[in-house]
Amino acid sequence: MIGVIKMGKLFIAGGRPPNMDFSSIIGQKEIVGRLKNSIKHKKVGHAYIFSGPEGIGKKTIARAFAHMLLCSRPEEDRGCGKCISCRLWAKSTNPDFNITESEGLSIAVNDIRDMQSDMVVKPLYSDRKVYLIVNGEKMTMQAQNCLLKTLEEPPEYGVIILTTSNYDALLDTVCSRCTKYSFVKNTREEVQKVLESKLRNKGKDLDFIIQYSDGVIGTALELAMSDEFVPLREKTIEIILELETTAVSSKFLDICGFFVENKDNIDKVLNIMLLVYRDLAVLLADGKENILINSDKKNKIVNVANRYTLEKLVKNIEIIEFIRRSIKQNANYQLAIETMIIRLQED
Repeated sequence: MIGVIKMGKLFIAGGRPPNMDFSSIIGQKEIVGRLKNSIKHKKVGHAYIFSGPEGIGKKTIARAFAHMLLCSRPEEDRGCGKCISCRLWAKSTNPDFNITESEGLSIAVNDIRDMQSDMVVKPLYSDRKVYLIVNGEKMTMQAQNCLLKTLEEPPEYGVIILTTSNYDALLDTVCSRCTKYSFVKNTREEVQKVLESKLRNKGKDLDFIIQYSDGVIGTALELAMSDEFVPLREKTIEIILELETTAVSSKFLDICGFFVENKDNIDKVLNIMLLVYRDLAVLLADGKENILINSDKKNKIVNVANRYTLEKLVKNIEIIEFIRRSIKQNANYQLAIETMIIRLQED
């Protein structure tokens, strides 16, 4: 594979694309349809932004789109598989497809310059060259301004695709020069279809995972294939019950320790907590046990519901959301967690 790795950043010619096409993609039908039509009617743009939650399928669809763009004789929803571009694609060695991706916190200006240096060279096996910038929100301001020069005067054969889970982090000047595609959350049926096709006979109860994933197939697959999520969820629910029944001083250090140990999984932990409080609120408000997200934990949830008021549950949800935002804004992690635990135990 042609490419260089420098300072944790990745600029790869050939890309490592998986052998997926539009026919194998579940969900995002409107976006897939529009992309296919742009090829069919020869109205392909020079720059795109694929925006949506992490794990929604932006990179997968970008690669399927790139494959068709590079194919000499694309079919309705896939490359022909026979031209030299497709044969190289199948081997992950097509030099006309390139990925810029950061393995660290940012994509620096030199990474964009590397991409631009490659773009000067005309395509070798196709009429186009396609450049995929993964997690475009990681580009520094300098990197985005550098990219802007290419967006303003792109070579006729160049196509740039940016994926992002934080569209607002991109400069307005960058956004205005790209066609935006907003990815929507998948339906429960679509998530279930993907899980069943991938997992087959793994025997896992997928109901909670489907609910928890909130329409994001990548999240559902990650959890379904993880051996760590089930015990993490069990312990988190145990912690929630302890928060309501235990004096602050009794197990405070142990509870804090759990959150410190799971700092890398804090989003998952907080999501589990929110869903439990949501279920408790549903029980108090409507008494409907059949619509609980944590349906497999129904007995535990029903048994503790009378310890709460609806007002307290709403307050707890607001506390967790506030702490989540604080952590994302680089607040002191341990202090934020200690504050959350104390406030969740307050009447």
